[in-house]
Amino acid sequence: MHHSINGAFAFSHPPQTWQRLGRIIERGMAGEFDASVTGDPCIVWDEAHERYRMFYFAQKHVDGREVNAVGQALARSALDIGAGAWYKLGPLAYVNPDALLGGAHKPWLLMDAYRPNVAVRLDGQYRLFVVSWRGSTKVIQMATAPSLDGPWQVQRQPVLDVGSGDAFDAYHVDTVTAFWFEARQQILLFYKGYPALAQPDQPRSPYGSGSAAAVMSPGDTVARKLGKVLAPSSLPGHWAGGWIGGLQIVPARRGGWYALLNASPTPPPSPELSPIVREPAPSLGGWAYTAEEWPVGGWQMLARPIE
Repeated sequence: MHHSINGAFAFSHPPQTWQRLGRIIERGMAGEFDASVTGDPCIVWDEAHERYRMFYFAQKHVDGREVNAVGQALARSALDIGAGAWYKLGPLAYVNPDALLGGAHKPWLLMDAYRPNVAVRLDGQYRLFVVSWRGSTKVIQMATAPSLDGPWQVQRQPVLDVGSGDAFDAYHVDTVTAFWFEARQQILLFYKGYPALAQPDQPRSPYGSGSAAAVMSPGDTVARKLGKVLAPSSLPGHWAGGWIGGLQIVPARRGGWYALLNASPTPPPSPELSPIVREPAPSLGGWAYTAEEWPVGGWQMLARPIE
C-alpha cells in the first residue's frame, strides 16, 4: 500500500477499506475550551518530545455563542497513537493574541510534501495556518514559533483573503493545508473557496465550494493565488457534486499525487438564502489523483467515496 523512497513516503494506491477504532480524544467537560467540538486534527511528529503532537479545532458555547480555539495534545508514546492514547495540553499560547482576527480554528502545520506528518522549520520557525473570522468572513492567518510548544507569533494580515465580486472564493476562504517543496523553495497551500455569486462553470452546484491552490516563498507574508484546482463534479449523483473541501496530499508511487478530501453530493443554496450552512449533509471522504509533479492542476476525483 505504501513505500519508502529515500526516506520519503508514497502510496502505491490509496486505501479504500477502513476500520473504525473509536474516538481519539473526547470533548471537554462543560465550560472547558473544547466542550462542544474536538475536530479537524492536524498531527505532526514532535522531535523535542519524540512523539506525535496533535493540533485540533476546539469550540465551546458561551451564552449561545460559539467560541473557537486551537487545542493541542500529545500521544502517550511514539507508537501509542490510537483511540484514547492522547493527553490534552490545552489551547495554544500566543505572543500577541490580539493579532488573531477572531475565532482561530482548523489548524494546519506546514509539512514536508514528501514526508507526511513531518513539520517543517524554515529559518528556525515552524509555520501554523489557521482559519479566522473577520466579522462574518472567513480568512486564513499564519503564525510562527521556534518550537511546537509555542508560543506563537501571529501575523495580523491574512495570508489568504477572500476574492472580490464573482470570484469563486469571494464569500469565505477556509480549510487550509500547506506543504513545503524543498526543490522549488516554495510553500504550496490548498484551501476551500466559497463563492458569493453563482459560478457559471458549476451548473449543477453554482454556489458550491471548490478547492484552490496558492503559493508563497518562505519570506512572503501573503500567498499568491493560483486559482481553483477542483470544482464540484458535473456528473449527476456524484459523491462530490455539491461541494468540495480542502486537499491533504500524499505522493503516489507511480508519480503524481493522491489527495484525501471531504465533499458532498448536496449543492448548497445561495448565501442569501442560507448564509450559515454552506456545507449541507452528507459530508463524505474520498480521494483525488493528479499525475502532475507540481500538483496545481490535472486533479480528478476517484469514482467512489471511501464510505
